[in-house]
Parts: sequence; structure tokens; C-alpha cells
Amino acid sequence: MARLIPIVAALAVAIAPHAIGAQPAPKAVSKLPTIEQFTLPNGLKVAVLRNDAAPVVAVQMWYRAGSKDEPRNRRGSAHMFEHIMFKGTKHVRGEAHVQFINGVGGSVNAQTDEDATHYINTLPSDYLDFAIKLEAERMRDLLFRPEMIDKEKDVVKEEIRQQENSPIAKGFLRFLEIAFTKHPYAWTAGGNIKDLDATTPDDLKKFYDAYYQPNNALLVVVGKASVDAVKASAEKHFGPIPKAADPPRPAQATPEPAQTAKRREVVEPGQIGLTLIGFHIPPAKDKDVYALQVSSIILGAGESSRLKQRLKAVDPKTKRPLALDGGMEAVIREHPGMAIALGAYLDPAQGDVVEAALLDEIGKLGTAGPTNDELRKAKNQVQSGFVFSLENAQGLAQAIGRSWILVGDPTSFMRDVDEIEKLTTADVQRVVKKYMTLENATIVVIP
Repeated sequence: MARLIPIVAALAVAIAPHAIGAQPAPKAVSKLPTIEQFTLPNGLKVAVLRNDAAPVVAVQMWYRAGSKDEPRNRRGSAHMFEHIMFKGTKHVRGEAHVQFINGVGGSVNAQTDEDATHYINTLPSDYLDFAIKLEAERMRDLLFRPEMIDKEKDVVKEEIRQQENSPIAKGFLRFLEIAFTKHPYAWTAGGNIKDLDATTPDDLKKFYDAYYQPNNALLVVVGKASVDAVKASAEKHFGPIPKAADPPRPAQATPEPAQTAKRREVVEPGQIGLTLIGFHIPPAKDKDVYALQVSSIILGAGESSRLKQRLKAVDPKTKRPLALDGGMEAVIREHPGMAIALGAYLDPAQGDVVEAALLDEIGKLGTAGPTNDELRKAKNQVQSGFVFSLENAQGLAQAIGRSWILVGDPTSFMRDVDEIEKLTTADVQRVVKKYMTLENATIVVIP
């Protein structure tokens, strides 16, 4: 199954969509869809967004079971379930879940990240009840066969080796270890080979019994399906599953202490030079996150962004650009995350110059703030993305689930555009000055 690899998210800014030109604010969406919610007696939360535009339904199961919930010596446990949840239950043979959904013209997927694991089914709406039945089946009736687990371990370990063979990926993993000294965001959802070798079927069963429970999950249904139909199906298939004890939250017991001094490390060289500069930022629930997202767009999303303009400008003396590329992204998490800037270059002598340029441009935004045109352009990008997301059932289901994971409210993403529209240039300037300081910076250089 495809997995959201954090290194991709952090480095994707290098190929981010081009920023659109400064324009008036787009017209507001005339009518936002309604998300209806209910909770079963066993604690299972359900969110339904009806859309009859096509006879299709997206059924997603979200679990608060990410890599930050793993024991420190069993890294990769959450990722393992992305694989083994398809390998057989008491009543469904291995791989049959995929075959059943594909057989009716649908598709499946799964993704694991630091905060969550979720399972994706997109299929004709006539088979809504069937998809919900399959998800209920594997919530509590998963089989833990040692030979199957060993095979899937090998698959996961091969994915880890592919990352370890990339100096850029290794550099990013080291960046996280330096940036997070206590919190489990210090590792990604990919896992660790040594830990996986030590992980037993009993270890995985304990993780499953703790986190794969109805009171730790959200069922999301988007598409041609009524609330009554979803409720009847959820009650029928999930209702008999008893509520469990609240799962342990190791990340809450190890909060990241405030950083008070710059951290900098030079790691193993790669084929290209890369400088990563990260700043600790608040969790998704914090209001400052809106301005931090906009500031990262202004600094590093699109060819007209400040960092790209600075790094790709041709030097009159050398007749060459300062760097190959650059960008920035705010990585928003349930717990405090990071805003990460990067610059990529070929000439080893340019490393220090690129680092200085990144810090200088960030500093300028904190000193003078953005222009009105820059702020409008960033808002337009957010608003355009939101409008496009309304056209896709799977994307909408993803937004609903992610909102629940990040802030505990499946509907919160629908208010994000309004909150970002309220931002002023002073708001952006304030958060840059507050969070993007040298004392709060983690710098990793891949020569």
C-alpha cells in the first residue's frame, strides 16, 4: 500500500505548484456541503457527507494510531498494520478485501503517518454496506499468523532500505532526530529495521488491541449515501463491538522541551547539496498555525516565492544561480510540528551561502512583513485548493479524517479558509518573528 513518507512531504516544496499572480479574492463558495455526525454507544465516531453527483462512495476508516504511538523500541509497528490489515481475518481470507473491492469496480489504499493510520475504499455506492462490513470485520478480527507477519516485515524493511540508500532521506531522518530530542516525532512512520526484527506477533497484537478499537476510530463516508443508510450499516456491523479502554498515549508523556539555542549538524554527503532549516511551530489547534501556513507559502511555495526567487536568481559575477532550487513547507501535526525551509545546490562552496540566504530571506519577512500582494496571492492559493477539494469524494473524506486527527473536529477544515482570509500582513510578520528565530532553528547540511 502507498504510504505518506514524510521526507516526500518535506522535500515536495522543491516542485510545489507555481504561485498564481496577485488577484482579487476568489468568490466564496456559495454553499458548503453539510457534514453530519453521530457516535455509536461503543464510541465509534461517524461523519457523513452526502454528494449525489456520481454513484460513488468513499469509505475511510481513521485510527489514532500513528508512529508517535509506538513504543520507542518497536518503531514501525503502526506501519506494519498498513500491510497486515489486508492479510486476512476470521471470515475474510488474505488479500480478499482488495479483491472484493476491485471486483465491484472500486479501489483500496492505506496510509500511515506520525499521527494516524487510515484505510481507503472507493467504490460504487450500491456496495456501501459491503465496504462497512469489511472494515468492521478487520477492526477486531485480524489474524496474526507468524509466517504472514514475517513476510510483511520483509516488505516494510525493504521500504526502509530504499530510504536508507538515499543520502537526502538519511539526512532528513537525522534532521528529525536533532529537532526532536524527546517527542516521538523524532522518527517517521517508515520504521526501523532493528526494531522490526525484535517485534513479535504478540507485540503487534498488543498494539492492535490498544488502538484498533471503536472508541479510537472515525468512519468517514462521502458520496451518494444517506445518513440513515450509513447509520443502519454502522450499527449493524460495528455496533456489536464493545468499547475498549482508552489507549495509551506515549507522546503525551514525552512532550518536546522548548528549544533555546540553534542546533546545527553536517551529515553524510550526497549527490547534491541540501540545507534544511527547521523551526518548531505549535500544534494544529493553535491559531498561529494559519499565519504560519501562509508565511511558508509566501517564503517557499511556487516560482514567485521569496526563497525560490532568491536562490534561483543569476549572480551577475558568476553568471549562475545561487542554488538549484529551494522552498518551504509548514508540516502541521496534532502535536507541535515544524516549518522546514530547504535549499539544493551542486557546488560544495555554495553551502554556507545558501544557508545564509535562507536565513536572510526568512529574517526579512519577520522584519518588514509581506506585501499586500504576497498575502493576497497566498490566500488565493489556499482558497483555490479548497474549492478543488470539494469536487473529489476521496479528497473530501481525507480532509474530514485529517481534521479529526489534527484537532478532534471532522468539520474544522471547512472553516480554515475563513480563518486564513482574516489574516493581515501584521499577523504573518508576528509569527515569523516569534517562531522563525535562530534560537528555535535546527539546521542540517548534507554537503
